Amino acid sequence: MKSKFILALTLMGSTTLACFADGYMDGVEYYQAGQDKNAEIVLNQTLNDASTVKTEAYYYLGCIALNRGNSTEANAYFDKGIEADPTFAFNYVGKGSAALRAGNKAEAEEFFKQAEKINKKDAKVKVEIARAYYDANKVTYNNEYNKYLENAKKANKKEATIYIFEGDMFADQKNYGESAGYYDMSLLFNDESPIAYVKYANTYFKINPNEAIAKLKQIVEKKPNSLLAQRELAEKYYENDQWTLATEEYKHVIDNPNHFQSDDERYVVLLYFAKNYTESLQRAQAQLDKNPSSFLMKRMRFINAAQLEKWEDAERYAEPFFAAGSEDNLFSSNDYSTYGDVLKKLGKTDAALAAYEKAVTINPEKTEPLKDLSSAYSVAAGDEQDPAKQAELYKKAAQYYQQYIDKADFSTNDMFVLAGRYNNVMASAQNNEDKEAAFKKALETIDYVLAKVPDDYRISQRKARIYLVYEGSDKKAGLAKDSYELMIKTLEGQGDKVDAGRRADALKEAYNYIASYYLANGNTASAKAYYEKMLEVDPTNDALRQYISTMK
Repeated sequence: MKSKFILALTLMGSTTLACFADGYMDGVEYYQAGQDKNAEIVLNQTLNDASTVKTEAYYYLGCIALNRGNSTEANAYFDKGIEADPTFAFNYVGKGSAALRAGNKAEAEEFFKQAEKINKKDAKVKVEIARAYYDANKVTYNNEYNKYLENAKKANKKEATIYIFEGDMFADQKNYGESAGYYDMSLLFNDESPIAYVKYANTYFKINPNEAIAKLKQIVEKKPNSLLAQRELAEKYYENDQWTLATEEYKHVIDNPNHFQSDDERYVVLLYFAKNYTESLQRAQAQLDKNPSSFLMKRMRFINAAQLEKWEDAERYAEPFFAAGSEDNLFSSNDYSTYGDVLKKLGKTDAALAAYEKAVTINPEKTEPLKDLSSAYSVAAGDEQDPAKQAELYKKAAQYYQQYIDKADFSTNDMFVLAGRYNNVMASAQNNEDKEAAFKKALETIDYVLAKVPDDYRISQRKARIYLVYEGSDKKAGLAKDSYELMIKTLEGQGDKVDAGRRADALKEAYNYIASYYLANGNTASAKAYYEKMLEVDPTNDALRQYISTMK
């Protein structure tokens, strides 16, 4: 059940946040890394801290509001920033950016001039103005943002934000190799900020995941307390299917006092993927104690209990989980398949079948639930006492397994199982039409497998059993004889490669059938010869020995 459906989380933090060791600057870093929602949470919760530079915090809150299209709120933040400190140039850039997006270029230019007057040689301000033009309309304002970018280089070509901005532009064009190169270049001038490392990793990961991870490890080693760096490294391990390393790194994240509640939930999921079901279950329950409405944690509690084979607990946890479904909280086919497994283990066959049916209908494109459903119907059929109902259950078992074969990239073993499903249909058939149809399908399927795997005795054995069921008690035609003889030949060719017990059982089955065939046709001598072969395999069978002695 290791599939990413479970981790339907973004990197967005929850509204519950611990005290921030680095204060509002954590929010600034989140914004610069492109994580607006995380940034907004941090900036709002640290806004009134004594260490917060409010004019800067207001600027980034304004940028976040502007990015989500609320220019009124954005301008209000920029105005507060100017009121807090009129000498902080960025809030004038923010006002200009809002004017540009409203189509007021002349007004924007006045704000940009005000920003530059504060410090004409500040390359960072020029880069921020270039970004404002680019974000407003990179086609319309192509000349303007390129002019400000060139002016920034003239002011200070060693300003790291210049190369980060150029990297962002290449990333927009999906030219990830170039963008990563510019992010890397920015580190020549500032190798302590996690922003370039994170942006490099997020773009280069598409080209070379291991290189991206190595870059993030560099900043984690330089700044081991950087939550942004820790979280991004943990995420890249996760995205690269390195479950153990992702889990280890996320342990550092949740130990950081700055982590979000969603980090705790993600750690629960990663523990599950790492097969640490006991701790994952414990932590899921702990999160539910804090937030009883968490849909994800209800899921994790349920599926962890199932993996631990705590069937009664899993059934109990399933009830609140499935009751929590909504347009935002959607169930997966895996949820219902797991529920079907739990109910089957508890002997609740009808309810298990309903769960498996739901798993199939909720995601028709997913093939694995079809196998689960087929297996459940086959088990239910084996327990059914009513012959007519049993026949219907076996037919459904074969039907769903055939659907799986028709949709999936099936193996020869899948076809072997399907042949057995059709054999069960034939054995339980209530009319000749169903029997003939199932017999035909069973033979077609097992012949396919036999052609693919001619040297496995179990294949010819299954074919013999198909014939055996078809002919019933009358062995005179000997329909299964050729297949049993092929099985004997295959076993003789494999020597001691086959388990001794299984080899003996298979040979006894074959010798007994062939002897019965000869008896049915009046050939007592040949029958006796095969019974003697059977006795060689089963020398302690005194009843058989006695029977042979009476044969004439």
